[in-house]
Amino acid sequence: MSLRLVATCALGLEEFLEAELRELGASKCRRERGAITFSGTWGDVLQTNWRLRTANRVLVELAAWDGSNAEALEVGAGRLVENPKNWDGLQSTRLFDPRHTFAIRATTARSQIRDTRWVGMKVKDGIVDAQRRRYGRRGSVDRKDPDIQLRVWLSRDRATLLLDTSGDPLDRRGYRMATSEAPVRENLAAACILASGWDGQGAVVDPMCGSGTLLAEAAAVALDLAPGRLRKRWALERIPGIGREAWESLRREGSRVPETGLRLYGVDQNPAAIEAAGTNLRKAGLARLSSLEVGDGYSFQPPAGPGLLVVNPAYGERLEENRDQWPRLGDLMKQRYAGWKAVVLAGGEGLGKHIGLRPSRRIPVRNGPLDARILLFDLY
Repeated sequence: MSLRLVATCALGLEEFLEAELRELGASKCRRERGAITFSGTWGDVLQTNWRLRTANRVLVELAAWDGSNAEALEVGAGRLVENPKNWDGLQSTRLFDPRHTFAIRATTARSQIRDTRWVGMKVKDGIVDAQRRRYGRRGSVDRKDPDIQLRVWLSRDRATLLLDTSGDPLDRRGYRMATSEAPVRENLAAACILASGWDGQGAVVDPMCGSGTLLAEAAAVALDLAPGRLRKRWALERIPGIGREAWESLRREGSRVPETGLRLYGVDQNPAAIEAAGTNLRKAGLARLSSLEVGDGYSFQPPAGPGLLVVNPAYGERLEENRDQWPRLGDLMKQRYAGWKAVVLAGGEGLGKHIGLRPSRRIPVRNGPLDARILLFDLY
């Protein structure tokens, strides 16, 4: 029996997430807004949590039912507890055992019921009332540290209950111990690297490196390091029946690619940013591959190429004092990085056009609350 799985992501990253899933062997992939649905097993749940770079979390669909009113929400949730069900070996009797604490988060869209708290409460009521009928006791809700993390999506009056196997979002890799101003999220940084088509050979230069996220993600891609290798906790570890041996075997996995002379070069005018980048790259196990310096990235002399230039210039609220950076960046790319690949994470205000070079591709994405574009260049 296969599971219906959902991997979520930031808007704009769907194509990269789908490509990752297909590379891992996922079947029946279907692209949705901010998600990819696919079929798989619990082994696939483990693999995707461990290996996906651009995902936010991995969810297992448990059931879907009419959610047009409060009574329907409760009844549908209660059936999961009272009617035995099996999700590829996970028994509903074990999942909804009242000894497990649980929490429910809800989202709604285009439905008669719009209050997410009300939706979550009605689904919770259906579960605990059914637990009382079946077991003579109810499970406890623990919003801070539950054993079982559930999500209910109410869309067009149809409720879908999902089991969260990730817990903390997957972009929380575990290496970012220090931050600088406006850091890029790890999964978006990974998408920038994957979008570039870089082959992992040669140097990586970030002339405005901030806390080093783009450098860390470039190294992880080049060396095929598991993005979650430093994380301490996963929601799947508390789901009854998960294959512990297979999970621990994955967690012992190291780099799957031998080192190929990779070097990381980061420059930033802010000493605090360089200090943060050094802390994060050490935590990521990449210090010996890294060269960081305080200085002007426009004056930095890169090593011999070809390689990959990555840069996240100031935009949004940081733009006012940096308006001349775009044409300067274009000049820098032409004069010092000929033969390199370049990826620029630019603001959505159309500022990237002032670089003065035609990108091979523009990819609209969201960087937190801001619209952004991934701009790709082959420099000649």
